[in-house]
Amino acid sequence: MTERFQLVAGHVALDFANTLDWRFEPKRRIDLLSSYEQLLDFARQSGVVSASQARRLRARTSERDAVRILRQAINLREAIDSLFRSSALGGSVPRGPLEQFNRFFQDLRLPSCIGHRGSEVVLVSGDVSARSDGPLWPIVDAAAGLLTSADRARVRECGEPTCRWLFLDISKNQSRQWCSMKICGNRAKVKRFRTMRRAHRRQHPG
Repeated sequence: MTERFQLVAGHVALDFANTLDWRFEPKRRIDLLSSYEQLLDFARQSGVVSASQARRLRARTSERDAVRILRQAINLREAIDSLFRSSALGGSVPRGPLEQFNRFFQDLRLPSCIGHRGSEVVLVSGDVSARSDGPLWPIVDAAAGLLTSADRARVRECGEPTCRWLFLDISKNQSRQWCSMKICGNRAKVKRFRTMRRAHRRQHPG
């Protein structure tokens, strides 16, 4: 399977928020979650579900449920983006998106139970392929974990104006500027080079 998603954020909840590409350029905007199938592709590629779980989910999910869950996924994505983009820009957690996220947090929790692992009694997570909305459960849990941790202060917005993807800056001095040095970092270098070359030509015509 072709890996269609660029998972560069360093956290699954932020990668999920980044599935709306060119978010701030309406004419170029691309929604990478335009079907339930693509939601499963994201979940599989990001490790939220296994390949076998994705196959089971495809087989058991009706077209009607697929449409409903995709709508849930988009709403969840936008709530996550609003919450963490506000943090990245130094603002407080916005109430509206937080209330919306809390509804997901209450309704889409990863089920668990107490079970045995050998001679130990342990907390056992439920199977995300048991329900068609299962792939959203670990994303909600991951977002909640990041939102309530000190690492929320490390969420950044890509410095490339046409990108502005979110990412978790875990660099030693917290100086990371780009979601991806290979993509946006190089794009910024090319822009600087072209600007300098134009300036040089203006100063030294002919």
